[in-house]
Amino acid sequence: MRGHAPAIPVERRQIPYWQERGWQLNGNIYDGNYQTPYVALPGWIEQERSGRANFFLHNPPDEIRRHSHWTCFQHRGNGWYLIHMGKEPKDVSSGILTIERLITEAYEK
Repeated sequence: MRGHAPAIPVERRQIPYWQERGWQLNGNIYDGNYQTPYVALPGWIEQERSGRANFFLHNPPDEIRRHSHWTCFQHRGNGWYLIHMGKEPKDVSSGILTIERLITEAYEK
């Protein structure tokens, strides 16, 4: 009588979203682009020792400036804006996803 061999779980290789999207990590700074179907915008992220991350976007376009979340963008000089989030993302990847969703939403309005 033929039986089935026990199932052997195979784990999928997990690549963080930030890496999948082409962001580069140098020390505690991530450098890359927030990418949407509409536009790719330059940004950088500072990972603090505490684990908290600060997200920056360069020269937000008018679509974002007209969006209801524009008040979450704080000018930091030279065209860079710190993005304040009401709920702190659990990691860099989820923060990037959140910002990309916001950008997409701004373009779809």
